[in-house]
Amino acid sequence: MARHKLRIVAVGSTNPVKIEAVKEGFEKVLGAVEVIGVDVISGVSSHPIGLEETYLGALNRAKNAFEKVQCTYAVGIEAGLIKVGEHYIDIHICVVFDGVNETVGLSQGFEYPKIVAEKVLEGIEGGKIAEEISGIKDIGKNIGLIGYLTDNNITRKDLCRESVIMALIPRMIKNAHLY
Repeated sequence: MARHKLRIVAVGSTNPVKIEAVKEGFEKVLGAVEVIGVDVISGVSSHPIGLEETYLGALNRAKNAFEKVQCTYAVGIEAGLIKVGEHYIDIHICVVFDGVNETVGLSQGFEYPKIVAEKVLEGIEGGKIAEEISGIKDIGKNIGLIGYLTDNNITRKDLCRESVIMALIPRMIKNAHLY
């Protein structure tokens, strides 16, 4: 029996939450894939502020992963804060890159607690603050602050997976002619 080679998807991160979210998102939308996480540089601050910086981090992760792994697609996911009025909303941006074209998706967002947002704006990484508040070591590689705040009703993996699925919409066969 002939074995079919799976499409390889490189993820610009070694964070298990992001890797699993990419696998789940791709398999839901495009079918079976092999996912490989690689350590890359995002080229942005440890906790990006604004859509542009967050997008740039995701794009850099995707392109840098594409350079490191022979793959069909490379994915970058970056979490960042966007200001809405006087509030800071945490979102995840995903970029899927195929060597030529990129597609982009965002997760739903949630309001960061004021005390956390203030410390992030001072330059302290959000994950470290979330660890202090929750008592959960490496919370960003686990449920994330959103998981802690929602009693695991929504986790960081959910937000990452959602951003991946949104970025794959233009790559669905039925939608290709629209993009």
